Amino acid sequence: MSEQDTDMALAQSRGEQAIRIIVQEHQALWRILDLLDLLLSDMNVNEQRPDERLFVKIFDYIEHFSHRVHSTPTDIELYKRLGARSPETVPLLDKLSRGYRVGHERLQELRHLLAQCMTHWPEAREPFSHALARFTEALRKHIRKEEGVVIPRARKLLSEDDWAHIIESRDVENDPLFGERVREEFRELRHEIINCTPERFGGLGLTPSAPVQAPGAGEGMLVVQGLATAYGQIEVLHDIDLRINRGEIVSLVGANGAGKSTLLMTLSGLQPATRGRLTFEGRDLTRVPADQRVAEGIVQVPEGRQVFKDLSVHDNLLLGAYTRGRSQEVMDDLDRMYAKFPILRQKRHNLAGELSGGQQQMLAMGRALMARPRLLLLDEPSMGLAPLIIEEIFDIIRELKKEGITIFLVEQNASQALALADRGYVLETGRVVIEGTGRELLSNEKVREAYLGM
Repeated sequence: MSEQDTDMALAQSRGEQAIRIIVQEHQALWRILDLLDLLLSDMNVNEQRPDERLFVKIFDYIEHFSHRVHSTPTDIELYKRLGARSPETVPLLDKLSRGYRVGHERLQELRHLLAQCMTHWPEAREPFSHALARFTEALRKHIRKEEGVVIPRARKLLSEDDWAHIIESRDVENDPLFGERVREEFRELRHEIINCTPERFGGLGLTPSAPVQAPGAGEGMLVVQGLATAYGQIEVLHDIDLRINRGEIVSLVGANGAGKSTLLMTLSGLQPATRGRLTFEGRDLTRVPADQRVAEGIVQVPEGRQVFKDLSVHDNLLLGAYTRGRSQEVMDDLDRMYAKFPILRQKRHNLAGELSGGQQQMLAMGRALMARPRLLLLDEPSMGLAPLIIEEIFDIIRELKKEGITIFLVEQNASQALALADRGYVLETGRVVIEGTGRELLSNEKVREAYLGM
């Protein structure tokens, strides 16, 4: 590869990293708009009185986003450089900027109409409802314009130097699209919204979207029949039956001590089965040792991360590919991990023990992905993490599903886990007692009372 080709590839890598950040923030804002649609329907169709606190937090989030964008597109490094490279785009950038200012005015109107709606319910519902519907549609059009015009033009026209300056601005507090501290503020506000959202909506209050289908989706990937395991003379798993289809996220919830981690260790081969059968892609793996299961594509991210704290981040990732050697393919996968988890690239020479809990979780997931899993077993990925980091971990899990990885998720955060899942199982004292789709389990009274605190 020539030096020019290398520079172009580097620019594309930096550009794609920046674009991924923008799209993630857009997706988060889009989920907020979807939640507003659900609340609007709940108010109009079900005649449900608005939850004023929840609406106020949503308006605070959107207003904070608008405030961080300031008043002109030159405040955003990407807009400034795109305007310089593409003068014909400047009118659109100006229009988008005006949209933020008008949006701020509409938010103040919505706050006033919400207060009127609460005071004069249900007579004052209609003005608030109509104004809210117009606002969400206008904001969606704004996002579509950025993703349909601004991002493609930036991808085509910006140079390596442009992207380098944009990436360097990620830690500048007044750049909302790339500033890490600003994006943490957004995550914290979203967590406050999650805490106020009715559990019947699941997660961030969203109706689960149609699942992204991987090739062969729906086929049985892992089938467990009558599985039991024991520690000495004490049997802890009793006749477990479950099925994980290719392309699914399947969640397992249950109280502490129910046997969730033991089940994962049995699936990965770290704990022997005393009876029953485990079939993976048609092959009986019941007696196959753990290292061969990794080679087959079953890879576990253990509870508590368990990174090699005295080794560098770089070496931890390479150890994930120990069954694959040191081929160019492995090096390419390493670059993909750094693109997926930019903080790991920044910290690649640090000892893993020097990372924060959230960074160690990303490292543990990256290490597992280096093995090119077909089935990823995740054991309590959110344990011990701050709320704003938990949301980021769940976003990563969603991305992995889109990439075609099948996921079996054991998670203490039952609401988030079931909102994310295609299907789920409830484990009590070593037995599967309930199974169903994620939505069915979220609405199951026993599950809501025992695991969702309702």
